[in-house]
Amino acid sequence: MGVGQGSQIVSRFPTLPLGWYAVAESRELGPGQHLSRIYFGNKLRFYRRKSGDLRVTTPASLKKWLVREHNGLIFAWYHPDGTAPEWDIPVLPTNGWTDFRFRGMKVESHPQETSENSVDIGHFVQVHGFGDAWYERDLDIRRHLLKGAYGIDYMVFGKLSFVAKFEVEVHGLGYSLVRIHLPRFDMDIHTLILSTPIDEEHVHLRMGMSIKNWGAPVLPLLIREIASIRLAYEVAQDAPIWAAKRYVEKPLLAEGDGPIAEYRRYCKQFYAPLEGVVEQELAREQAQTSAA
Repeated sequence: MGVGQGSQIVSRFPTLPLGWYAVAESRELGPGQHLSRIYFGNKLRFYRRKSGDLRVTTPASLKKWLVREHNGLIFAWYHPDGTAPEWDIPVLPTNGWTDFRFRGMKVESHPQETSENSVDIGHFVQVHGFGDAWYERDLDIRRHLLKGAYGIDYMVFGKLSFVAKFEVEVHGLGYSLVRIHLPRFDMDIHTLILSTPIDEEHVHLRMGMSIKNWGAPVLPLLIREIASIRLAYEVAQDAPIWAAKRYVEKPLLAEGDGPIAEYRRYCKQFYAPLEGVVEQELAREQAQTSAA
């Protein structure tokens, strides 16, 4: 993300974005078990009845959260006004695929920042050291859903080179699905990037990976484990950049930064109008107009 003279620096996002967020793995909560977590600045309490039914509440307010459970995860719908969801997140196929392998970490960042990596392909070369990265087609934005496609040239151990094709689906700022195809090996991978706010300054970033059955039965499991370790390593490379990054409302972009402006226009729909936010936005626009 570019930073230049005359750009308007915004130190904070207006609020937490509404949407579906991963709040636990299914395996963490067996029948009759309780679990507590801090998300969205609140203490959430999980309880699974012996029947398998799941309840997620906020003890302080007695609020009951709307939840979905699939693909080994528990998702909760967050809206500051309690408004019902206008979309659902996809249920991915399980037949012929491995279970998801999840890894996670606490990151000093915000869901809008972590999801921005989906369109910033320049960082794959500059930060992660890939051989090349390119767009396969323009962004496709349809209300809550953003779709993109890009390719990356990988070099493994300085000898083996192969191309990976990525189909990205961003279903709100808490759920990104990446469908990966490796033409050289005829292999398909599903990757989930799930950014859940702990508070306004930190997120719990989960990364999940599932491999379509390929070759001998043990191979997909071995590949999934190696690939998930690599993905976690790449995210760890991004984490200090997110922590040190200043948000620039209208940055001066360098060639290769990608369609950042389109992405940020897409993001605006996920911020519910809150008292004072509209006035702040107008004040920023007036300041930018005066400076021009």
